Amino acid sequence: MKKYVVMTDSGADLSLKEQQQLNISVVRLPMSINQKTVIEETDINRNQFIQLMKDGNIVKTSQPIVGDLLNMWDKHLLEAEKILYIPLSSGLSGSYQSAKMLSENYDGRVVVADAKLVCYPLQYVCTQALSLLDEGRSVDDVKDIIESQAMMFAALIPSTLEYLKRGGRMSSAAAALGSLLKITPILKVENGAIDVLDKVRTHTKAIETALKTISNVEHPEKYHWYIVEADAPDLAKEVAKRLEDLIQQPVVIRPIYPVIMAHTGPGTIGIGYTRKLT
Repeated sequence: MKKYVVMTDSGADLSLKEQQQLNISVVRLPMSINQKTVIEETDINRNQFIQLMKDGNIVKTSQPIVGDLLNMWDKHLLEAEKILYIPLSSGLSGSYQSAKMLSENYDGRVVVADAKLVCYPLQYVCTQALSLLDEGRSVDDVKDIIESQAMMFAALIPSTLEYLKRGGRMSSAAAALGSLLKITPILKVENGAIDVLDKVRTHTKAIETALKTISNVEHPEKYHWYIVEADAPDLAKEVAKRLEDLIQQPVVIRPIYPVIMAHTGPGTIGIGYTRKLT
């Protein structure tokens, strides 16, 4: 019997192929598209989802189906002593609290960590957790390391206000006024939650403001840097090059997958960094 399994959810932006390559188990969060429930990577792929959003379909997300989560835990515990489950940030979803409560029935064999991360940083912390476990750290020790050290700071720039309005994150009146005034919001992800960082008049200015804000950090070598994109690969490459010039550190480019894209829409780009665990 192996000692551990590292597990996360759709918030980590992992494809089926990638989760197998990285040896990370993923419970897929359900989405509702025009009131029909679908599961990403099973019922719909990323390209299909992008087109559905562009076509005006209404998308909503929810927590993992309890039965699916428990079935995965039960299956893994047949071959592993413990599970380290690192779900989407508690500041963005109720998934962590639900999982924490459910784990109490597993006599300590399911350990739930709140990394307060989302998107690529959540995926990255899972790979770091695996490395620490492979070095001989215990599951409980790694949980404590994650909860005391993990962090991310990112600026998210949507291509349009339409998707924020459609997802209920901005009123129709506010979106209409913002579009009229050509306002581009810059959202920030900090302490596991999303808030407004700034509002500027053009998308170009938003990119410049985000780069200036994100790159203003001491000792950039202590962090892992990334660009995340939702159907904006060319822009991501351009911004990654500009960020690398500012911080003199390598920058990873990663796609945003449907569950996260549902909240900001195609065309969104994110610029950020996450702390390396020790």
